[in-house]
Amino acid sequence: MSIELPVTLTVRGTAILSGDAMRTRHNETAGSPQGIAAARSLGDLSHKVYAPVGGDAREGELLFLDVWVEAAGIQKFFAHPDVQAQGAQLFKHKDPTVWMPARGSYSYSLPAARDRADRFVGMIRGAIASPEKAIEIFKAVDCKAIGDARKRGLLSHELFIKLAAPGEPLELLGLDIWCDEAGMNTHYEDATHMRDLAGAFSGKPSASTWRQAPGNWSEW
Repeated sequence: MSIELPVTLTVRGTAILSGDAMRTRHNETAGSPQGIAAARSLGDLSHKVYAPVGGDAREGELLFLDVWVEAAGIQKFFAHPDVQAQGAQLFKHKDPTVWMPARGSYSYSLPAARDRADRFVGMIRGAIASPEKAIEIFKAVDCKAIGDARKRGLLSHELFIKLAAPGEPLELLGLDIWCDEAGMNTHYEDATHMRDLAGAFSGKPSASTWRQAPGNWSEW
């Protein structure tokens, strides 16, 4: 299976600190000018920080979403002792996972309307038996749902397949960006669109919602 580029890195974990103390710690380590420069030099194009809202996202967790030029840059970056030490200052435990775009998926990005600056993330992740089957199931649902989703505040929808080591189970990640929390919740509670997605997974998936972390987090 060839790797589709660029790749997305999700880091979800339980933060060591909370509130402003955690934001300060992040900005002094991974989000410092030196940390940003180091990440960018190896291909980190974007870094966003989100706090839990609902689903199985729990109080005290954080979600980092990064887009990298290629997986090799991620491996080199996180192999550095200084980066490993920074990670130990941020999370009690964490799950860093690298994802490539799902080839053939119905993915899109739409512009935000004026004055819609809030950002929310809907994320679904689970094991799959067949990437092709899972992508086709999502495509059938997404094509029908795009109009309602857009009215409710959806800005982008993307599917990813995990870059797994040999022998590891296949996983799919669905990632939505919204500008309206109420609209996001309404859409995910709408069985008309959501009930058929269960067939894409070989078990019960993890579903969570997130909001842009409050305060002045270092992002790029």
